[in-house]
Amino acid sequence: MIEIKYEDGKFHAKGTFSIGIAGVYENKDFDEGNITIDIELDDVLDALQEEKSFEFEPLRSYLKDKGEDGAAIAKGLADYYNQKETEIKENVKQINDCILYHMFDDLEACGYPFWEIEEAILPGSLDGYDMDNLETQIYDTQESISSWGFKAFYKQPNNGTLEKPDIEGRLRQQYPMFNFDGLYASMEQDCLYLTGRFMSFQFSDGWGEQLLCAAYDEFDENLTSTDWHNH
Repeated sequence: MIEIKYEDGKFHAKGTFSIGIAGVYENKDFDEGNITIDIELDDVLDALQEEKSFEFEPLRSYLKDKGEDGAAIAKGLADYYNQKETEIKENVKQINDCILYHMFDDLEACGYPFWEIEEAILPGSLDGYDMDNLETQIYDTQESISSWGFKAFYKQPNNGTLEKPDIEGRLRQQYPMFNFDGLYASMEQDCLYLTGRFMSFQFSDGWGEQLLCAAYDEFDENLTSTDWHNH
């Protein structure tokens, strides 16, 4: 949960915001951390005068009765984003599966040798594999995640309104050697920007940023992934 205040012409955040396996973003004090409210008061007030605002329409019910007072608008913004965090927590399975879908879609597309990362492999899990032919054995014998996850996660809401396949469960079956729990525990949070209807966040793995290096996504009001990329 976050607090938002309006001071010196800016909105400032304090508190925590959880995004599934991407981790918990935190400002220990106002603007002392990795959460930024990237919103100008004039932009909010202008949007509320429009018949329909692309950037702020989902926030209208939280802001329309706040007048032009920055402190009142800040309270409305906090209420909206805290509701979004609640929705993320209620649908964390879909949020996590969406992140995993994008991550493994990238890995499979380039045949990335994750088995070369010591922390990524469970002890003894590669016993019996031909160590000189791992890419073929690990990737080529599997059905691509894109073939069964694309329709569910590409530009689709992750707010519980659609049924989704169990991405993590299937990935654990396809890649039994992969240290999923270790990956989750290693996550490092870079930054979270709250900008009207959009929430953009960046994170990296703690294994030397070998799998997730400043990985970035942007969720809209329906928790739809709109801009995934992983450097």
